[in-house]
Amino acid sequence: MLKQLRVISRKVLVLYEELKSIHDALGVRCNGCRLCCQTAAYNIEATMLEFIPLALHLIENGEFDKWFEKAQRAVPTDRCVLLVDESTKIEGGCSFYDYRPLVCRLFSASYVRRRNIEVLSCQFLKRELSKKMDRLVDAQKYFDCLYDIDPYLAVQKRDINTAFKQALEYVGMKFLLNTPPSLPFAS
Repeated sequence: MLKQLRVISRKVLVLYEELKSIHDALGVRCNGCRLCCQTAAYNIEATMLEFIPLALHLIENGEFDKWFEKAQRAVPTDRCVLLVDESTKIEGGCSFYDYRPLVCRLFSASYVRRRNIEVLSCQFLKRELSKKMDRLVDAQKYFDCLYDIDPYLAVQKRDINTAFKQALEYVGMKFLLNTPPSLPFAS
């Protein structure tokens, strides 16, 4: 079961790397204001699949319990549980920037088609990105790619805190099912 989760995680991380390359090529940089991160979690939607790589990372680095407790306490009206206020990182203060979900990666690198094409960006970068429309990606394409990796884990969008918590629960359960019990043997 964990082997399957690692395969899924690698596929998600490959998708994330592709988006990183696209974002880097745009040459548009965040100013680090963190306004996009400081909104209530219910304004930022993610799927469980987007957090599978982070959940595995937390298990492998012995940080699972700490973050599971934080996620259990977080509610949709809180800010993203991964936001670190005291961070001075230009990336926006994400505790696990390299493992941030797809929605955070698409922001300021993509567009959505509604009645018109709309750049997904903050007010500070929207004008600059609008000049580079031909280099932005269709956000829906990447959500479709997630669905192709694992429809069960990617089908339902939740607020970012709930998606994180449910991914931790899912991966934690798979991990427990794969860990043999340490029962004392009778002598």
